[in-house]
Amino acid sequence: MATTFLNSDYSRVVPIVSSFFTLKDIQLNVREDYIEFLVADTDIKDKFPILLKELSKIGMVPTARRQKYFSRLMPALSSAIRLQIEDGVVIAVFKVPKQKIRAKRKLPLHLIFFAIAVTFVFYDGFMRSNSIFAKTYVSDPVLLAGAYTISLMGILGIHELGHMIALKYYNIKASWPYFIPGVPGFIPTFGALITQQSNMPNKNVMFDVGFAGPIAGLIITVIVSIYGSTISTLIPLDEYQRLSEEDRLFSFNTCLLMIATLHMTDKVVENMVLVMSPLLFAAWIGFALTSINLVPAWQLDGGHLARAMFGERWHRIITYAGIGALFLMGFWPMAILVLILSQRIPSNAPLDDVTSLSQRRKMLFFITLGIAIVTAPIPSSILPWA
Repeated sequence: MATTFLNSDYSRVVPIVSSFFTLKDIQLNVREDYIEFLVADTDIKDKFPILLKELSKIGMVPTARRQKYFSRLMPALSSAIRLQIEDGVVIAVFKVPKQKIRAKRKLPLHLIFFAIAVTFVFYDGFMRSNSIFAKTYVSDPVLLAGAYTISLMGILGIHELGHMIALKYYNIKASWPYFIPGVPGFIPTFGALITQQSNMPNKNVMFDVGFAGPIAGLIITVIVSIYGSTISTLIPLDEYQRLSEEDRLFSFNTCLLMIATLHMTDKVVENMVLVMSPLLFAAWIGFALTSINLVPAWQLDGGHLARAMFGERWHRIITYAGIGALFLMGFWPMAILVLILSQRIPSNAPLDDVTSLSQRRKMLFFITLGIAIVTAPIPSSILPWA
């Protein structure tokens, strides 16, 4: 006897969905264990959140997609006739998977990673603070290394806090941030990541969560950049050239927003070169990470914004453009990593993938692209005056 939704676990789903939407067709996928509905409604923005709440009460979760729908006219026959309906709104309902109970560690993993990252950042800061240029305004290298650690971890921490506040606001379960240790003497930390434990309900929420982190972190980065530039040392151009030849100094490509903070603190002087203090270097990392995160590629923050803005198909295309941008900025290890991971791990999709992004957020998307540009390190060959 063929299995139908009438004698399955989805029997309670049909009356709930039909109370919100006009159903045109129903199919039960036994093999993949879900039920889908072709609905006549095209505007589901207001009803879908209520449906989501109602189905959660019986351990179910819905998704909504605008896609091709195939209706089996004679499902009992192996050579069943299939009717293709283009661009229908399809609501699929799945069982919420049971979460495995994990044994609690005495010390959570995220705290272990945080402690390692702080140690690496402090050691990196101590190495950068133990020089005549760093000691110009703050003579104690330990104190300066502590300020450097607070500044850099504060930039990253506020970035992640922005994400967490947005996730909390929309009642989305997620992990604590995992800070990724780096290489002291090079880049002491590669930022942090948060793993979601539930899906984004719609594109607007996906956008807000992706937007909140970089903007929160950028505010702190600007503050650190302003203070870091005030305690940075200016040296004559000929002395800089001599030290560069001795491999005691090397230059960084800076960004337009950092250049603006240097002008604010009168650190742009003709025939003089600024030697970055450890705190200004922390701001440099903050600007660079902001730019990287806002690149519209894969599951970077900018990738989530692009996914919410353009949808799945265009998001895949834009990801390759974003990888190219990372290469042009000189972040080729990150570009390679994104390229590899984008082939293995697909982008997240909101549960309601039908409702369009709001007009206000569409405008904000282009503002974030502008922020990505002004925080990106610009090669001196493009901006020689920088």
